[in-house]
Amino acid sequence: MSPCVSRALFRRPLAALVCLLALLVPASRAAAEPGIRILNSLATADLQLNALTTNRESLKALSSGPLSSKAFASDERLAHQLEHPPALRVMDYLVGCALAPGQKVEWKSLKGEFHTFEGEAGLCPEWERDAPSPECLGYVTACLLARNNAYHLEVELSMRGEDPRDPKRFNPSGASEEWSPMFLPCLAGGFGLEPECGWLGENVGRCTPGEVVTVAAGAPAPDTCTGKVGDIGGDRVLRVCEDARGCTRGDALADADRNKCGGIAPSATFICPASGEYSVMSAPYNRSTPPGTWVRPQATAGAYPAAPFGAFTFREGAFYGNLFDPDALSIEVLLDHEKDFAPYLVRKSYQGYPYLNVFACHSRDWVSGDDHLRSRICANATVGGDSLHGCLALPTGPCEPGSGSTLPRRCDDDDGDKVLGDGDFEGCQDASGFSHPEPITVFLRSPCDVLPEKSRQVCTKKCTYTSYPPRCTTTCRPKSPGECLLATTQPPPQQ
Repeated sequence: MSPCVSRALFRRPLAALVCLLALLVPASRAAAEPGIRILNSLATADLQLNALTTNRESLKALSSGPLSSKAFASDERLAHQLEHPPALRVMDYLVGCALAPGQKVEWKSLKGEFHTFEGEAGLCPEWERDAPSPECLGYVTACLLARNNAYHLEVELSMRGEDPRDPKRFNPSGASEEWSPMFLPCLAGGFGLEPECGWLGENVGRCTPGEVVTVAAGAPAPDTCTGKVGDIGGDRVLRVCEDARGCTRGDALADADRNKCGGIAPSATFICPASGEYSVMSAPYNRSTPPGTWVRPQATAGAYPAAPFGAFTFREGAFYGNLFDPDALSIEVLLDHEKDFAPYLVRKSYQGYPYLNVFACHSRDWVSGDDHLRSRICANATVGGDSLHGCLALPTGPCEPGSGSTLPRRCDDDDGDKVLGDGDFEGCQDASGFSHPEPITVFLRSPCDVLPEKSRQVCTKKCTYTSYPPRCTTTCRPKSPGECLLATTQPPPQQ
């Protein structure tokens, strides 16, 4: 059967067009990868409630003057805010998002301790000397949200966007086409192995150069047509690449939409390359299939999975808004100057969201995107003996069409026009329809990266009852990226 024929035994008119267009896609992607690589490790609870960004007076100072050592030494609205430990930690990420390498802010505590905060992403380098522009505050807001982590993990991610003030801000190479759109959704649908869209990076495997390796997902063993190698949920196809970052079909070591034993569970056989390393990609056979299909590939030789996928190809979602708007705070952290700057809360209109002008949307691939967002940006926090649950941003639903959500898409553009294929969402709106022009789109190596450990594993428990008490052992394995997209997690308790 041709890979461009539906498994329902008829060809849909659009499928032929998509397959023809797939042949016109360039054979390889540009070597450069877009975006700003940065760590996601800012504690959600710290950003949720701290004396720097959840304090009206300090926000007024930050949004109206320089982000400088002088400001934190002489402005009474800022001078003591970093005595609150969560504010001190948030300051490190704030400066890291806003200022560029080589720029810094220094501050001395009442105990005489010196702290230096270094620039990193450079989204608003002019803030060092001038009051920030609205664009600056938008990008720094999105950066802080992108870098928050509710599970005390340290995850590397890629932040992508388009800054008209500096075209190379998110595109250091300056290329007009950064990499193949093979990992972005198929806007026109498609079937089988040929469309260069809708792919998901799985993992990297290792093998002995020259040996024959089969990677399968739910197919029988290739030599005996018995048993099952790997697993599958739904109807998906496989592609095996020598490059750890994936490949187009023309550069693939092998691909498969079926197995030689007669079923549609894919099984791809190839000769292990000289590098001793390969990557695996998967995609729905029908690219218009709703989210929820998955594979768990397994190899007949060597080690798989041996390493994460080699590029940031999974689009998680986007963050946008203005965290620095003092009029949009629903709760404040104040410091009691007569009690060693002890923090306490002033609740105004708080209903679980401290920042009322900050938003988040999810990509189409999450089975339950809203649940994922809540687990990503919500946490329990404690200030001055008061504990409460809150979320850093208001979830608005899907960024793009094609998700399982009943809500409309929130972003006008699924791939900003400045760089073809970098996959940045642009023109993202809040629930009221107001557009925010400074979104940052987050890309990960795998959707598993930002999940808590329990949600990244499948564990089975086996017990023997030949003695009392019974002897039980628990065995865990990592989930595949597709399995992680099924996960529904809950925010962690305060630690």
